[in-house]
Order: sequence, then structure tokens, then C-alpha cells
Amino acid sequence: MIRKLGLVLSFCVALCSCAPRGTITISPEAARTGEVTEVLVATSRRPTADGTGLSSARSLTLHWGAFAISVPPERQTGTITFPRHGKPDPETDFLTVSEQHFADEPAFLRALNARLVQRPPGAREVTIFVHGFNTNFAEGLYRHAQMTHDFATPGVALSYAWPSAASMRGYAYDRESALFARDGLEKVLTLVARSKADNVILAGHSMGALLVMEAVRQIAIRGSDSVLDKLRAVVLLSPDLDIDVFRSQVSALRPREMPIYIAVSGRDRALWISGLLRGRTERLGALRDTGRVADLPGVIVIDLSDVRGTGDRLNHFAVATSPELIALIGGIDRFGATILRDDNRQSNVFEATVNVVAGVSEAVLLPLAGPQ
Repeated sequence: MIRKLGLVLSFCVALCSCAPRGTITISPEAARTGEVTEVLVATSRRPTADGTGLSSARSLTLHWGAFAISVPPERQTGTITFPRHGKPDPETDFLTVSEQHFADEPAFLRALNARLVQRPPGAREVTIFVHGFNTNFAEGLYRHAQMTHDFATPGVALSYAWPSAASMRGYAYDRESALFARDGLEKVLTLVARSKADNVILAGHSMGALLVMEAVRQIAIRGSDSVLDKLRAVVLLSPDLDIDVFRSQVSALRPREMPIYIAVSGRDRALWISGLLRGRTERLGALRDTGRVADLPGVIVIDLSDVRGTGDRLNHFAVATSPELIALIGGIDRFGATILRDDNRQSNVFEATVNVVAGVSEAVLLPLAGPQ
């Protein structure tokens, strides 16, 4: 069995070793070429020894910042390209135009409010993204910038960066780090609830979904209604989360009913491996039978089994990497045809088969043969 798991991990490493790992490359002049997207950052990663970056080590003290990211014009929607061989190209590479660090929570709150008041009341939304397993700081930051840009997500983008080891062999470390980072995410949500934000969308990918649900559970148990009142929806993208654990987490929210959207795929190889490592237990992100969550109010399952992402060899992040799904997150709270339109709002690019099983909505997205 151990040998088999070793072969599985080696297979994963081979699949993921083609592209270079993400790095922060500062290039102010890139603003003249790409479209600049700002992402605020809260992180429980410990700064590197030289103070120039963020490591995979854990920090009980949260660190705060803001990054302006240049999204290059020459790329396929859903993709991220990092500089190769130390030669950044603003036409094709994601680059950091500027970075700013805030001394403490009050300074960050002032910065967040300054951005929110630039928007009219009713449009002051904060989207918090929590990255997944095997992700370094640059990769999580740039992925959030890519999604914010590609989905034309309104409001302010805030990335919560937890201390992933950024290694295929670091699964156990990452799981413990996700649990370690729960209190930090709760602090972030509490701080944002005190801001001028009208509402908050909280999204987590892969192992980040575990972190999201744990933090929301903690907030509910503490009875922090002011925080939950601002939380408009929870979005779980390919969640690497045990189904029974998820049910337990949701039960802590009762009697409050909160929209929880779950993007699943029966062809997610990363979650298949995760289940294998745990003794073949099915993960929530690979849910095949919606009846297993049918009694949970507010849950909407979106089946992406027939959707393919660009460069996503493990089929683990179709929402962010499929060009045809770039409008999904932006309209996910308005479940129905509005979330199935392409950039030009000219045609539905997916068929949506909607089933309701004991109160749980399930949307099965199937690619159409061509424009209708």
C-alpha cells in the first residue's frame, strides 16, 4: 500500500512539474501593458528571514498588505503565466506593479474602507478567497487576481494566504496549517464585518474549503451574528473535505440558513488521490450522490464533471481555469441562467440541468456543441 501511494504521489509530481512555481516579480512599468487588478492580503504566513517575502512557516500574528497585479493581454482566459528564466514579459506574464504593507489591523481597516467608499452604497462587496493545497504565496495571490479579472468580480478582492508548504509531499503539513489558520481567518472575517462593506462573499478552493468551513463554524458557535449577517454566501470550489465533516460544520449554522455553493466534479483526480490517502473516503468536491447533503438547507451543488479547464491536468480547478465559466462566480448567488452566460452575454455556453432533491439544488453543466 505504501509503495502504491508513493507511485501515486510521484505521478502527481510528474503532472505538476512542467510549469515553474509562482514568484512575485516587481515590475512597475507592466502597468502600461497589462490591466491592473488590486488584491488586498491578510496572511498567517511568517515573513522570510530577509523580510522580502512570505514563507510557508506559520505565524500567529496576521500580516496585512495590498498588491497591484498586472494581468497580461496575451494569454488565454483562465490561465496564469509566471516569468521563465528570470525574464519577465509584461505581454504574457503576471507581474506585480506595486505592493504595500500595513502595520496593523486598524491601518488595514482604514485602507479597506478607503476602497469601499469609492463605490456606491449597495455595491460595497468584499470577496475573500482562500487558496488550496500545494500553493505558495505568489500562486494564491495571482490566482485571485486572475479570477477577479476574468470573472469581472465587483467590489474589493481580499486574499487570505495561509501557510501551505507548496509541495506535493506536504499534504499532512498543509492540513495542519489549514487548521492552524482558522483563528486568523475568523479575525479577518470579523474585521471585514466591522468595515463599510455591505456584504461578503467567502470562497475556498480545495483544502482552503476546509479552512473556510471551520472558520464559519467557529463564528457560528461563538454567536457572532454581526459577522454572519455580512456573509452573503459561502462558495466551496472542489472542496477537499470529508462529507460527514461538512455535515457537522453546517449543523453548527442552524437555525441560520446560509447559501453554500459547492462546485464538484466526478473527474477530479486530485480529490481521488486525497480519498485514496484517507482510505478511499469520498471527498465533498467529488460528490456523486447529492442525496448525501439533501437535508442541508441552503446547499446548492454545481456539477462540473463535464467541464475542462485550461492547463488543469488534475481537473481540480475548472471554475477558475475554464474559459467558458468565467462568469460563474460573479453571478453565483443569482442561481439560474444568469450565471451561464459568456463574456459577451450573447449566448448560453452550457446547458443547465437543474434538479431539486429534498431542498438541495443541483446544476449539471454540460458544454454545448457550439453557440446557440
